[in-house]
Amino acid sequence: MCELCEKYGEEGKPWYLNPRNYARPLYKKLEEKEKPPMILDEIRYAANVIKPMIDLKEEDPKAYQDALERFQKEYLSRAAGQVVSLEDAKKMVEIAQPVARIDCICRRVVRATFEDGEKRPRSCLGLGVGMFRWKEWPERYKGGVEFLSTEEAKKHIEHWHRRGMVITIMSFGTPYIGGICLCDYPDCMAIRMRVEHGVGLLKGHQVAKVDYDKCIGCGTCASRCQFGAIKMEVTTNKANIDMTKCFGCGVCAYACPQEAISLVDRKNFPILKDQW
Repeated sequence: MCELCEKYGEEGKPWYLNPRNYARPLYKKLEEKEKPPMILDEIRYAANVIKPMIDLKEEDPKAYQDALERFQKEYLSRAAGQVVSLEDAKKMVEIAQPVARIDCICRRVVRATFEDGEKRPRSCLGLGVGMFRWKEWPERYKGGVEFLSTEEAKKHIEHWHRRGMVITIMSFGTPYIGGICLCDYPDCMAIRMRVEHGVGLLKGHQVAKVDYDKCIGCGTCASRCQFGAIKMEVTTNKANIDMTKCFGCGVCAYACPQEAISLVDRKNFPILKDQW
C-alpha cells in the first residue's frame, strides 16, 4: 500500500476514494492581502524551488540528489498527486460534488495557452465544495468554470482519456483533493518532474499487462505511453511492457484495438508492491 493510503485511506481503499479527503476546514474568508492569486503562487514555487533544484543537476550532482530528496518529502506533504485509472476517476466524481471543468494550469504555464471552453476546450476538473467559491481565485479561474453532472463528468474524463491524456490527482495541501488533472507529457509539470527527475507524482495502484495471444503488434500502445514503459519486441512483433516503469494510467489499455492489455493490481507482484 502506498504511503498516502496508509495515512489517509480507509477500509483498505486508496486514499483518493476516502470521502474525508475531499473537504477540509479551509473554506474561510481570507483578507485580500493574505490571498495571492493561485496561479502566481504555483509559478513562484516553480521558479523559486523547482528550477534552482534542476539547475544543480550538472553543477553539483550531490546537491542535486539532496535537493530531490527534500523536494519529494515536501511534495508528499504539500501537494501530492498520483496517477489513477479511468475506473477510479469515475468513482472520484461520484464521491465529490460539485464537479466543474477548469482551465489547465500546466498548459497555461508551459504553453502559454488559455482554455476558455470555446476555442480551446477545458480538460481538467475541479472537485468539491470549493468550486462554489471559484470567483475568489480570479487568476486561476479567469475564464470561468463549467459545472457538470456526475454523468457528464464521467463522459468528460473518458473523452480526454481516449485522446491519450493521463488522469492524475490534483491536491491542495495533502490529503485534500481538489481536482482531477487530464494532461500529458511534456505539458504536465507533475509528469515531467517524475519522468525527467524521478520525483513527485506517485504511480497508480494498477499496472498494465499484455495478453500475447491477443496482441497483433500494431504498436498503438507504445505510441501512447507517456512513461516509456512499452516497446515493441523485434523477435515476436508483440508489445512488451516493463512493469517497473508502468504507472498504471491505462492509456495503452484503452487505446488497444484488440483489448490485449488489462490493468492488474500492483500489490499482486512482490517486486512492484512497494514501487510508487
